[in-house]
Amino acid sequence: MVLAGLIRKLGNQLAEIRERALKSILCKIEHNLICYADLIQERQLFLHLLEWFNFPSVPVKEEVLNLLSRLVKYPPAVQHLVDLGAVEFLSKLRSNVEPNLQAEIDGILDGLFLLPSEVPALSSASYQANQTELSKNPEILTGYFPQDKSNFQQMEAPPQPVVNQTVKCLKFSTFPWLSLTTTDRHVLSSNESSLRSSNHTLIWNTCELLKDVIMQDFPAEIFLQRPKIVQSLLSLLKLAFGGDGKHRLALQSVSCLQQLCMYLRNRLNFHRDPGFFSNKQDTVSQNSSLSYCHEARGTHHSQNPSPGSSSPRPSVVGRTGQRPRGDGQDWDAVSSSGSSSHAHVNSRISIHSPLDMGHIDLPELETEDTLELQFQQLSLPQFCVSILESTVPLLRTGSRQMIIRVLELLAEDMTLIGEAISTDIWDDSSLFGIDMKEKLLLVLGALGETMCYHKSSISSEQPEVMLVHHRMAFISISLFAVRLLQTLLPVEKWPSSITCWM
Repeated sequence: MVLAGLIRKLGNQLAEIRERALKSILCKIEHNLICYADLIQERQLFLHLLEWFNFPSVPVKEEVLNLLSRLVKYPPAVQHLVDLGAVEFLSKLRSNVEPNLQAEIDGILDGLFLLPSEVPALSSASYQANQTELSKNPEILTGYFPQDKSNFQQMEAPPQPVVNQTVKCLKFSTFPWLSLTTTDRHVLSSNESSLRSSNHTLIWNTCELLKDVIMQDFPAEIFLQRPKIVQSLLSLLKLAFGGDGKHRLALQSVSCLQQLCMYLRNRLNFHRDPGFFSNKQDTVSQNSSLSYCHEARGTHHSQNPSPGSSSPRPSVVGRTGQRPRGDGQDWDAVSSSGSSSHAHVNSRISIHSPLDMGHIDLPELETEDTLELQFQQLSLPQFCVSILESTVPLLRTGSRQMIIRVLELLAEDMTLIGEAISTDIWDDSSLFGIDMKEKLLLVLGALGETMCYHKSSISSEQPEVMLVHHRMAFISISLFAVRLLQTLLPVEKWPSSITCWM
């Protein structure tokens, strides 16, 4: 339906509409959203492409001829063009175009002189010959696509590996890679160093900044692709058992991780939306900060005031407009550009903000090795299991607030686990599957021990307030354990597994 509408617009009287429709079709071809097999069936398309040169205004002639030269390689397209009188039309058109376009027309005419009726017969004969050859040695074929027969005769069955390299347990692994500008890398670097500081106030403020600004300005998958901030947040969870108010930093870390889980879920939904699907993988993604820089410099401005222009939330340092929000929702409108915007952003940043490090004496960052970074990134399953490993021990603290906040984080994490890891994990013999399985078994064992701890702490000797605490903790943790098992473990394996693991 969409393609039919675009083809219809190719015949519009307005040159701008025709040109936009053509570019939309070319863009969909480039990103594999439509293929030539779809186009060659549309007789109206060829009619409008030929009539393109009959309008008073004829823009993008080269693109039209280039599309025709690609389509003419297919027999149905040749048939349509011959029926429409394209040979005579293009022959007359040739003398009225520039020399470089004349060569393009010559190529199209050469394709039209190949009789379409001959090609299907050749294809059919070739297909029958291949079928005859392949049927002689059916037991040798191990691949999905037919290949040269001599190659198969030389193949030997490989020895069965002890460890299967095929990962079966993944529903979703890693997000499409996003590139960062130097400014964005400075921002992340300054926050990483602030989280490793011995200054509790600085750590607290950095966590606040992460929640209120950074995680909203950067797409959430950035924190998995460059996992140092996540690793620092997980390390802060160890302070939950510390004194001198250190547990407050652990609570801040729990809050940051919970927000990140929510944003990752939204980004996961964004990437699964068919409306944004594309087979094309560029070095610079459409969601990366590099591509956003070019858009921010454009002339488009929203008619409504930008959220960033009225709220105290600052932009990323050095940015002339709002970054796309990390929650995967609609991109913020571009705010006013130029030096005035830059000064306005700087004026709003708190004196104690870790982002101040982005303005003074920042060390020069080395050039990124993208391949190395991609090897170091966290996959979504690894992130989810890391949260389980780091937070389940916190369920034994005596703080009701800590247990509630951790369970809220685990609820978000469990949603991501269901989207990332399948129930095949228990039968996965790949290295990745074995590693994930071992970690999950340790987590389930720790959950069982935690439930036993709270159950054994329920006694008449305890004060009433502690009885309520342990009872509520036991019930809540038990419910979480059941939900986790329902997510990860097939029902038929429950009787034999739960007693052994927990």
